Amino acid sequence: MRDDDGYGYESKKDSVLGLAGIGVGAGDGAGGGAGAGGQRTRVFTRRAILFGIPAVSVTGAVVLGIVAEHSENARHQRALNSPVNPGPATVRTPGVLAGPAATPAWAVTVSSTVTAIAMAAGSVLLVDRFGNVRGYDPQTGVEKWQPSVVFFADADAPLLVVGDTLYGYDADGDVLAVNTTDGTLRWKAEIGTSGVDIATVQGSAGALVFSTGSIEAPAGGGAVSLGANHGKLWAVDTANHGIAWTLDGLDYNLVVAASEPAGVVATADEIAYRLTAYSLKDRSVVWHTDAGNAESLGLPISPAACLTVSGSTFYWGADKLYALDAATGALRWSAPGPNPGDEYQSVVVVPGQGADGGDLVVATTTGAGGTGGGTMSAFDAAIGAVRWVQRGSAKFGLKTAVVASAASAGSAGSAGAGVLYAAEEDSGSLFAVDAKTGQTRWTFHDATATADLTWTLAADDTRVYVAYGKNLMAFEH
Repeated sequence: MRDDDGYGYESKKDSVLGLAGIGVGAGDGAGGGAGAGGQRTRVFTRRAILFGIPAVSVTGAVVLGIVAEHSENARHQRALNSPVNPGPATVRTPGVLAGPAATPAWAVTVSSTVTAIAMAAGSVLLVDRFGNVRGYDPQTGVEKWQPSVVFFADADAPLLVVGDTLYGYDADGDVLAVNTTDGTLRWKAEIGTSGVDIATVQGSAGALVFSTGSIEAPAGGGAVSLGANHGKLWAVDTANHGIAWTLDGLDYNLVVAASEPAGVVATADEIAYRLTAYSLKDRSVVWHTDAGNAESLGLPISPAACLTVSGSTFYWGADKLYALDAATGALRWSAPGPNPGDEYQSVVVVPGQGADGGDLVVATTTGAGGTGGGTMSAFDAAIGAVRWVQRGSAKFGLKTAVVASAASAGSAGSAGAGVLYAAEEDSGSLFAVDAKTGQTRWTFHDATATADLTWTLAADDTRVYVAYGKNLMAFEH
């Protein structure tokens, strides 16, 4: 079905899941929705697919089940049963990180709820809840083009930009390459197989970009067997516009990152909490490592934010923050959360802001069960020494987007050099934090923003851009 803007559609995937009684969030069937409830529904259905919860026979019957040992079954159930959403509040209060109030350089109201934004080629790129790809002028907020490309909208998937090309995927499971200067489709790579469910397009190495997801095994004897769906990794050749190679038999992976210097691509299974690195040359398993106490961990709020790469080092957030040699998997250092039972939720690298001009690694945690209070901590990338810890409100980290200003990698004299931005959905606040000291520079707070809105961030060397609901605004560094 189409919404008022004429570009919406009802996903065939959500329609099938709806038959099983577990698929569609209320009022947002097209893309999993912008609210917390919609996102949780979308995450649940993707994991449900891979563990055989909905499986459809050739006659249309729905079979429910979970294929696992008893202990793994319990592990999966803890991960898949998300906390009950207490519902939006009419008035929000600032978080603990609050500082001097900031006023946006510009603010506009967009036509549809935003699920993700990114920066490229002088445009603020936006994907709305119907998957429409839009572009806005970063200096004025004026819309630059009418959308002509529609992604499959998934609030948990990040936007991958390489140069002047934005990558995503559509409802048919095809990978799309979009020109970021005018929003037109450059090309698409057809997976060419039925039963494909792409989860994310994330990570690049040379001419390759990577996509993870699942694929439905062929039906045997008239019905899809329990557990028939399995994880898969696709390497898309951006030069030839086709699939270079694939890896089958993966577990559930919403995370992928590649280290070109080390010659590996890594995927993180966020059910079993295992990080596996594969050779870019021959796709063999190079190494794998497991989190220390995966049995006690819940499902990450934003799985795709839990892994990042810088040169030849992977930084992985789980029960601890792990710095791993990308070539060998050897542990360089690890750091527990500031509170007992903390779980890391997101990891970013801030170039040039650590000791002696080295990089800084900044990670957020949420306390066990959301009761310990969330934190944002900075570590020297080389040795893992703690530089500072900022403590947020009780729910900080549960849905907190973090981005570093693009200027942090450039001139130290830039006003935006070494600034981190954290958008906290629970309090409806945006914080600008000095990367070297952890001190709050300023805060923007929207007292009318409800807790069910996704806050998403992007930054260039001049401004930070934040979107939530139908609000899009920019702040000067």
